[in-house]
Amino acid sequence: MISFEQSIAAAVAKTGTFLEEEVLQLLTVPQETTHGNFSLPCFALAKKLRKAPKIIAETLATEIELPQGISKVEPINGYLNFFIERSFLATSVLTQIEEKGLNYGHASSNNKTVIIDFSSPNIGKELAFHHLRSTMIGNSLSRIYKANGYRVERINHLGDWGTAFGKLIVMYLREGGSLEEEALDQLTVKELNLLYSSFSKISKENPELENEARAAFTKLEEGDSLYRKLWSAFKKATLKELMRIYSMMGVSFDHYIGESFFEDKIPAVLDELREKKLLVKSQELDVVMLNDFDLPPCLIRKSDGSTLYATRDLAAALYRKKEFQFSKCLYVVDLGQSLHFKQVFHVLKKMDYEWYQDMYHIPFGVILQQTEEGKWEKGKTRSGTASLLRDVIEAAKEKILTFINEKNPELENKEEIATQIGISALTFNDLKNRRLMDVKFDWDSALSFDGATGPYVQNAHVRLCSIMRKAAYTAKIEDVSWDTLTDDAAYELIKVLSRKGNNIAKACETDEPSTLAQYALEIAEAAHRFIHQDRVLGSAEEKSRLYLVQATQIVLENVLDLLGLFPIRQM
Repeated sequence: MISFEQSIAAAVAKTGTFLEEEVLQLLTVPQETTHGNFSLPCFALAKKLRKAPKIIAETLATEIELPQGISKVEPINGYLNFFIERSFLATSVLTQIEEKGLNYGHASSNNKTVIIDFSSPNIGKELAFHHLRSTMIGNSLSRIYKANGYRVERINHLGDWGTAFGKLIVMYLREGGSLEEEALDQLTVKELNLLYSSFSKISKENPELENEARAAFTKLEEGDSLYRKLWSAFKKATLKELMRIYSMMGVSFDHYIGESFFEDKIPAVLDELREKKLLVKSQELDVVMLNDFDLPPCLIRKSDGSTLYATRDLAAALYRKKEFQFSKCLYVVDLGQSLHFKQVFHVLKKMDYEWYQDMYHIPFGVILQQTEEGKWEKGKTRSGTASLLRDVIEAAKEKILTFINEKNPELENKEEIATQIGISALTFNDLKNRRLMDVKFDWDSALSFDGATGPYVQNAHVRLCSIMRKAAYTAKIEDVSWDTLTDDAAYELIKVLSRKGNNIAKACETDEPSTLAQYALEIAEAAHRFIHQDRVLGSAEEKSRLYLVQATQIVLENVLDLLGLFPIRQM
């Protein structure tokens, strides 16, 4: 509804009280339908005009020349409430949807590049359920930014370097793992996951293993041929399973660039830090002091010469800026890493890179699961207590499949559809919450077809598609009688559809997919009310009402896609 906002702002500005920019900043969409489509508070003028906001609003209401499409303006308690003429709204919104299709509400290209670093699991481990958050928040943000006109580079910054690989190598050799090529090719990530778990248990009784692991990683960094061979096999086995899970979830990446990629770029980073006199010794460690930012020192290199996450992230940031010339670089990583990113960004600032301020940590809470003791906690892959994502997806599929077999046993491709509904349910249960909130996962609420759930919004889409299939024809704009789309249910639905562009822009501006998840619920609820109020097929206004159904289906399909949900057509 940006065109309505602009016309209202221009009309108010002509009175000489507000500037257009001020109106655009102050305009809100009232929650109550009786308060109109837009509301302008006049409180900011009280001091300037030395009048009560109520008097200002009443005066302005008589002075404003109503723009096209605005039927009236009402002053209420210091607010100016603007009402859009219903048939004009229907014409304006639905013709735009027909013209733009799935791209309705999308912005044109802004010639800017955004890098989105998300998912980023560790090699040698299976994806745990808690990896869902970074993966699906990042996936949705990638789609949202693209819809807002950005060129998007999706990067999976794999954890394929570090002491963890020393642990894997030590355990693999300790347990007599084969060094033959054929055996290494047949390695699975499940086996590697067990090695992690074994190391964690054995090292508690034998702390010396930790030193062995650190020494093993140092040898790996130094280029030991055997250790490099094992590392390569571990990475290949993990990537095979990762690709399978990502494909199932509808997630893709433009680049798989692991930490190891920056190994040969780290010496240049260290040299630059030395040249700029930023690298200092502290307890045999190389660090950059950040006390001028009230931050602890950023650890750059250990006493044995091994590098750390910060070292590799600095190298990655420099590479990304040179390679992609990004306008923004987002790191979709949990809230627990906030200090790390503050340190990395501030080291870049001390290195005199002004673009450090274009880098953003996009933090989020964790997924909590209930233990047998009734406590809510995050699982840990190293100790083997986490739910694996593949197992959760399979369980969700089976639960949805049971529902389908009860309601529609003849459905074609029901296993694939059950998987898509299950993954969408898990995703929506995550994205409907503001990302900084921890998410308590409960099967019954996540998979319910009622309430604020993925199955509920998908079912709304399915019902719209069902009406269109039964109609067996496409309603044309020339057959629409706009006056028949002015009843309360149609009007409220069209109002919701009109806000798509604003919601996409807001989700992008705040890096908050929950904005679109809540919007999807609004569409679903308004669509259900419209369908239930009066039948579509067989009604006197069938073609007009079907035209609105078609438009709603297009908008909801794209919103589901922007969230990373599967917009299925039958269930």
